[in-house]
Amino acid sequence: MNAPSVSPSRKDERVNLRIDAKTKALLQQAAEINGSRLTEFLLTTAVTRAQRLLSRTTVTRVSDDEFYRVLDAIDNPPAPTDYLVDALR
Repeated sequence: MNAPSVSPSRKDERVNLRIDAKTKALLQQAAEINGSRLTEFLLTTAVTRAQRLLSRTTVTRVSDDEFYRVLDAIDNPPAPTDYLVDALR
């Protein structure tokens, strides 16, 4: 997946968190290992996770066989059924 897009635009919005010291230390350590500041690490990680989660609801993955079956149905649609013909009247 591509790196998350953290817009260079003006940042007017805030998100505040309250966490315990142990969690903060864990996140700070991960940020340092990543070579980033804590805020940047949290934002990048959250955006990546959000994009991944949202892509599950907006992207449909199918096998090659299923993909080609759909293309074939588009290129060679079946004849309309009597029910469809009646519904379109």
